[in-house]
Amino acid sequence: IGTGIGVSIAIAAGATFFVTQKVQKAESAWQALWKINNDLASASQQGKVEKDRNAALSTAAEAYKHVKNTMSSSSASPWVLFQLGNVYYSLKNYDGAIREYNDFLGKYSGHPLTPVVKQSLGYAYEEKGQFHEAVRQFDEILAHNNFLGAQVKWDAGRCYEKLNQINEAVNAYTQVIELSSNSNWATMAQYRLSALK
Repeated sequence: IGTGIGVSIAIAAGATFFVTQKVQKAESAWQALWKINNDLASASQQGKVEKDRNAALSTAAEAYKHVKNTMSSSSASPWVLFQLGNVYYSLKNYDGAIREYNDFLGKYSGHPLTPVVKQSLGYAYEEKGQFHEAVRQFDEILAHNNFLGAQVKWDAGRCYEKLNQINEAVNAYTQVIELSSNSNWATMAQYRLSALK
């Protein structure tokens, strides 16, 4: 009996140690994220020149990469990938943004941020001139999440216009109005429809 109790205590102590380590790792990751975001916000407010802004963004990217590489199993990992993609996007490094957003989607497809990450991915493809891929991302959001429906149809309509696919743009803008007739998106869609007709 004494050996069984000793083994049980050893197992419980080991499990408690690993749980405590995991909690500490998560707390460290979230603290690092808070510091990166705070430093970036401070630098952005101080640096009005694009060079200063880009330097702050580059510093943030390096910090996010460090957190990503050293704390990849923490609960903060999805947020790290999303923010790293956003920093790359702000630096106009669209390939880097696409890589991080796709990394997020590959690892955390059921995460609550997924629709916003897909929308950001669509924006990155749009900036690269890959309008068909951008529209695909926007349409996938609507298929799984109606909350962003009007906005992503507006985004798709804009891409269709850039592709000179006017009928598809008109259809997208019409859907914006159908999805959210009293929204700002509907007002903008109405304006685009009047310009296209």
